[in-house]
Amino acid sequence: MKSYLLAAALMLPAAAVLAQAPAPAGRGAAPAPAPLATTRAADGQAVIVSAEQITDMARQSRQAYAAATTKNPNVRTIIIEGTPYQLGLEHRIGKAPASVHADRSELMIILEGSGLYTTDGTLVNPTAPGANMTGTDIAGGTTRQVIKGDMFIVPEGKPHMLLPEPGGPLLVATIHVPRTGAWGPPAAGGRGGAAAAPKLFNAAADIPAMVALARTQLPAAARFFSGGTLISLAPYRVGLELRSAKGIASVHKNNAEFMYVIDGEGIIETGGTVVNPKDTGANIDGDSQAGSTINRMKKGDFIFVPKGVPHLARTEGSTFVLATMHVPGGEP
Repeated sequence: MKSYLLAAALMLPAAAVLAQAPAPAGRGAAPAPAPLATTRAADGQAVIVSAEQITDMARQSRQAYAAATTKNPNVRTIIIEGTPYQLGLEHRIGKAPASVHADRSELMIILEGSGLYTTDGTLVNPTAPGANMTGTDIAGGTTRQVIKGDMFIVPEGKPHMLLPEPGGPLLVATIHVPRTGAWGPPAAGGRGGAAAAPKLFNAAADIPAMVALARTQLPAAARFFSGGTLISLAPYRVGLELRSAKGIASVHKNNAEFMYVIDGEGIIETGGTVVNPKDTGANIDGDSQAGSTINRMKKGDFIFVPKGVPHLARTEGSTFVLATMHVPGGEP
């Protein structure tokens, strides 16, 4: 992996939007979404995938499924790559094989539809052991319904299967993250709070109460955002962040960051120069950014910020809620 030189002045190129420029301040008529294809993070660039592009991907997958002679029940498209991480979109129409990943965990976010999520138990008719085992079903597992907005992480070595419910396909965002063994807790919860205990599932129904609590805490928040833990499996943590109108410019020396807009609208600045930089150890923080790209983000958008890229998140209105995950490494 490449290394980044972090000095007082960090001059980096603008954000790379997936075949789409940042929206203008006026937001007029939305442009037609660009074709969805894998975008690899480049040096000094963030990558954005819009909600419109995700909707278009689902439409294309439905059309491809209808036209196909051999029906694939699960179409997975990798849309962001930042070594060694991939953000994928899965369009699930029927029953796909159950899986076990030997050396990685899998984070899933339900974007559209509902389904049945089964975990634990044992694979039925398993393939030969390897990095990824599959089976025709799961015996003795635990099944629960999942709906839009639910998110969960499957630890390595755990059988799992996700089926769409009758009446419609299931659209899922997935990130596979390397993990082997029982690692220690995330340092300070990954964001300066208490170390997080394992939390493998977060229901969409729980998010409004989390946001309401965060809103009461926001006025006293030292870093201009408040929130809580959505998912935790050391060393990974998905945090809920309610952003204020002011943010802190930050460069993560060792981590990249995935962000997903749960609700509202706001701005994520990327690149440029950190103003009044202060080395805090893991990060270089500053008061603001000069020469940055202004990325206007809304509900349903994703952004990936590689290691070493300055960034700052802030709201322009009353609500800007993010799900964020720091990942070790994460370079082009």
